[in-house]
Amino acid sequence: MSCQLKVVDLSNLPPAEEILGAKESAFFQTLRFPKRRTEWLGGRFALKELVHQATGADKKEIEILPQPSGKPLLRVGGKDSPLAFSITHSHGFAVAGLAGENAVLGIDLEKTAHRIEAWAKDFFHPTELTEKSDTFLTALWTQKEALVKVLGTGLSLNSYDVRCVNGRAEFYGPALAAYEKLGCPALEIKTWELVPGFMFTQACGKISPVI
Repeated sequence: MSCQLKVVDLSNLPPAEEILGAKESAFFQTLRFPKRRTEWLGGRFALKELVHQATGADKKEIEILPQPSGKPLLRVGGKDSPLAFSITHSHGFAVAGLAGENAVLGIDLEKTAHRIEAWAKDFFHPTELTEKSDTFLTALWTQKEALVKVLGTGLSLNSYDVRCVNGRAEFYGPALAAYEKLGCPALEIKTWELVPGFMFTQACGKISPVI
């Protein structure tokens, strides 16, 4: 299924007052650390660009509000939006993804870097570790993160319960319960170097409407 992406350079963002609505601005002011503020703002800017293109709504009419679950709420013109979306950021870049209604979407961007073997064993199930290169492990990490975002559960899951084996999603335990709650949509997982030196994964699927 189609998914629109927007990449933004965090060193070249518009001022916050040109991007954020009143509720967003209030939350933005609570963020203490400059890096976190820049990443948060960049993700919202990227997503608002996509939603503006899709709906024509002014950026101040587009709200991306935090929720206790960790997954933001998208509102357009004061109403909850049915559009599927996801946001990620890494080392100076933010990316937003937008899909249509009755969809699920998760994206993740990570800078390719060396990780120690103990890190891989802690986060990946043995069935996932079909290679050991830095590029492969970084890509695998983006796949796992994108799948967690599809589920919308935040960081509450055991990493072994969300697996990507040869490009195919597998869920176990609480992750499987969350996936079943979504209606077990068939997921398409794509991974590539979206930005030079960074691996990126897009996981999306269609939810069957309830008849």
